[in-house]
Amino acid sequence: MTKISVTFEIDDTKLRGASDTHLATLWHVVQANPAPHGDKHAGEIAERIAREIVRRWLGGVEPELWRHQGRSYYWSNLCRFARYEAGGAPGTPEWDAGTWVPRPAPDTGSCDGGARGDR
Repeated sequence: MTKISVTFEIDDTKLRGASDTHLATLWHVVQANPAPHGDKHAGEIAERIAREIVRRWLGGVEPELWRHQGRSYYWSNLCRFARYEAGGAPGTPEWDAGTWVPRPAPDTGSCDGGARGDR
């Protein structure tokens, strides 16, 4: 077999229309590009292809909703310092008539809560 050269032409304006298989092939091609590391154009096309791959991947991923909310800090502290005593069985109207009662303070064995720096 004789030595052959293969050339790829990539039109970055058509990446959105490329099939997933073709896009994956382009990713491998740009990574195998013999251009020196740090080459401006090699890096730019690799980044464009990577961004299209990520755009498609995230397009099918549901965003996590409600993980962080303004009230989360207060709820976290409420649960740290108090516990809920229900007013009745779960699912009954009396359940909601319960009360929050203080949690006992942890016994640290010192008056300053153990913040003396000798830990």
